Amino acid sequence: MSVRRIYDVIMRRKLRARGVVAGRFFTSESTEAKESKDEVVDITAADEKPLYSEDPLLQKEIEKKRNKSRLNPQHRNVLMDVRPYDAPVDWFHHTVKYKKRMLGRYGLKAIDEPAGFAWPLSKEVEDAQEYERVAFPLSLQERWHMLKEVNRAKAEAVKTREAELTEKVAMMNQWTAELNAKIAKKEAQMEAARLRKERLIEEVRKHFGFKISVHDEKFKTMLAQKEKEEKKKKKEAKKKEKMEKLQSIAQEKAKEASQEQVTDSTKSVN
Repeated sequence: MSVRRIYDVIMRRKLRARGVVAGRFFTSESTEAKESKDEVVDITAADEKPLYSEDPLLQKEIEKKRNKSRLNPQHRNVLMDVRPYDAPVDWFHHTVKYKKRMLGRYGLKAIDEPAGFAWPLSKEVEDAQEYERVAFPLSLQERWHMLKEVNRAKAEAVKTREAELTEKVAMMNQWTAELNAKIAKKEAQMEAARLRKERLIEEVRKHFGFKISVHDEKFKTMLAQKEKEEKKKKKEAKKKEKMEKLQSIAQEKAKEASQEQVTDSTKSVN
């Protein structure tokens, strides 16, 4: 028999032996489990009083194991509504201000001194009274009266502003009409200026007798001359209109003077 064959036979025997042992083990375990399930336990025979020890060290160890938050002790104390530190750690823990804060937040159990330390000293009371006298020189009634006056002035200012807005809203239609009239007048002036410009350009072209470019120097010179003549004519027309107005005013005054003379002469005769 070869070595390979001998090795296979030995390994098969080992595996078979392991299977037999495992079968016996699981069979015995299942049997024991079945027996334990069928076993009847007398509940009345159990001790109803739990084991409890008042040992401080044991209680401290139990509390330590119960704490699963991983917070610092002072942070956990704040979370549990207890003062952060059982003993002073920093310099400001000895100050009155800090102790007052602990007293206000956590009560008398958070301080190791009587509550009377929180009362101000005579010097502090005098300083507070002096501050009140300088910072608030008026009495409560005077300040209340001043506040009422301020509120009344604000209310009057609001009413005045509302009246102005109401008046301006009422004038909105008139202002819109005036604005539209100004815009129309401006557009009419621009249109008249454009037509005048075109008329002058056409007159200059007729003067040369042929179509000439508006960028030509001769055209520009003639156009400037035409514009100058146009301005001169307008100026003369305005002057003439002004003279006519003055003459009409003078005639009216002369007529009024003659009528007054006639009236005076009539009165003197009577």
